[in-house]
Amino acid sequence: MGGRGASWGVIRAAAVLALAVAVLGRVVASASSRAEHVTSRAEELEALMAIKAALHDPDGILGDWIVTAGRHRCRWTGVTCSVGRIDSLQLQHMGLAGTLSPAIGKLQRLRNLLLHHNSISGPIPDAIGGLPLLRHLSLSNNQLCGTIPDSLINSSSLFIMDLSFNNLSGTVQAFNIRNVLVSGNPLLRYPGCGGSCAASTVLQEEITVPALDPPTHPQSFAATIKIVVICVSTGSVVTVVLFGVFLATQQWRRRRLRIFAEIDDNKNSEACHGHLKMYTLKDIKQATNSFHPNNILGHGGFGIVYKGILLDGTIAAVKRLREFVSSGEVQFHTEVEVMSLVVHRNLINLIGFCSEDNERILVYPYMLNGTVASKLQAYVSGRPALDWAGRKKIALGAARGLAYLHDRCDPRIIHRDIKASNILLDEHFQAIVSDFGLAKLLGQGQSHVFTAIRGTFGRIAPEYLLTGESSDKTDVYAYGLLLIELITGRKRLDVNPDEFEKGGVIDWARELLKDGLLSSFVDERLKYNYNYAEAEEMVQIALLCTMYRAAHRPRMSEVVRMLEGDGSVAGRWERLKDVKAPEHGAETPKIVLSPAHYSEEEHNSVELEAVQLSGPR
Repeated sequence: MGGRGASWGVIRAAAVLALAVAVLGRVVASASSRAEHVTSRAEELEALMAIKAALHDPDGILGDWIVTAGRHRCRWTGVTCSVGRIDSLQLQHMGLAGTLSPAIGKLQRLRNLLLHHNSISGPIPDAIGGLPLLRHLSLSNNQLCGTIPDSLINSSSLFIMDLSFNNLSGTVQAFNIRNVLVSGNPLLRYPGCGGSCAASTVLQEEITVPALDPPTHPQSFAATIKIVVICVSTGSVVTVVLFGVFLATQQWRRRRLRIFAEIDDNKNSEACHGHLKMYTLKDIKQATNSFHPNNILGHGGFGIVYKGILLDGTIAAVKRLREFVSSGEVQFHTEVEVMSLVVHRNLINLIGFCSEDNERILVYPYMLNGTVASKLQAYVSGRPALDWAGRKKIALGAARGLAYLHDRCDPRIIHRDIKASNILLDEHFQAIVSDFGLAKLLGQGQSHVFTAIRGTFGRIAPEYLLTGESSDKTDVYAYGLLLIELITGRKRLDVNPDEFEKGGVIDWARELLKDGLLSSFVDERLKYNYNYAEAEEMVQIALLCTMYRAAHRPRMSEVVRMLEGDGSVAGRWERLKDVKAPEHGAETPKIVLSPAHYSEEEHNSVELEAVQLSGPR
């Protein structure tokens, strides 16, 4: 017995020693990781200052790139970070000239380098092709010259590379990646575009920049492997088991986004829909009295919304999509996928759906007070249904909902169709953002997607309209126009010639703000029952949100803080009020797209008002 007890004592001592070794290994690895971070962050700051020095910045866009403020570099104009490391440089449409510094190659965690539509000259640094994580490179519409570096030609990490409309020369036999745009370089010879790349080259399909793991994952993963090896060698099986559980959890998180699994040509199988209910077509017909016309709440580009009473007595808004049109099918899957992920007081809560035969139906809660668009035109006892306080409340609520989509969802979500008719009002007049049929999901590491242009004419951000590039800043632009709807109470944002002849509603607001004449901009039905200083501040926020260049617009989280009264609005506006758009100083591009650019379903989705999910008929 004594010998057996001694043996167990030895085993226990060995176990304690193994645990100590594992902990020591973890501490050493952590300390090493922190030391590497300090060094690399210092190199990142040095690289940014070298990049700034090589560029010519006539508008002072990079004025906040100051070496003494290096610890705040993730907040600098055009710089975005992930886990404290520089992830993207987005300096497109900035009016920059000068050259590109080879120091860009020191930004080893860079995934997106977007410098298009500037006047940058000189050669493309070879170091750019050596960035191991770079996925999206856009240098189009500059004055770059010389040959394309071999490092870019042979790159296997890039997903999309746009070098079009520069002065590049030489002969390129083949690129190592597929998504390359090289048109508009008259001196460049490339067999992929018929020997000469002077002709226009167009991407034929929607491109989504794929998500990668967060920048620190390779380092964290390596550190984890070291710990596992130490633990295994000392008999610490528990650590290995926990590591396996972690991997299984990560795999589950990836798979939970798959809402439907296609089984055959006639059926869809419910795979994972969280809190959503799956209704039969019989349930839906019973709720809506077989889609009786008297129950219609509204019409839109993708279908009709009916008022219905579910089996449990819940009053619902039943959105019936058009019969199995391709874009309607995409919208259906998008809404189900997105709405199964989001839960927020200022976002619509999808109750359930029906996918049976050729029917695609979404079931939402009924909102008693309809849409913001309808309430802006309504009166109660001879007064506007929405007073100034109510409009401020709606502005803040909608901003909070969008900030949640952009910053707190996983994956992040771009709405892509923000306007008063897509903001609902509950019984407490709380703003509820709805209609997610055009939404896009952004994976970890993604900053934007390239898509066919969707949305509502007049509400589409310039960069999206011109290039198909959609990001959270396109939502910010549309939100700025929503603020103008709330301020003016207008059903449409057209400006009459007798009101303003020099541009659109954004230009008019800017002019009135400058001259101190905003009283003619605020909804006349309010009859001065509003705070002028608050109206002035809200107009400033609207103009900041609708700046031509996306990088000048605030994030929605910043808009929330401004609306909550952080005191930053006046300073922000003072810094940016004189910044002009690239062409003729106009803030609103005068671009008209022909319906021929779209299929019938796409044209409807762009031109028609969105479906009203709820509200009085």
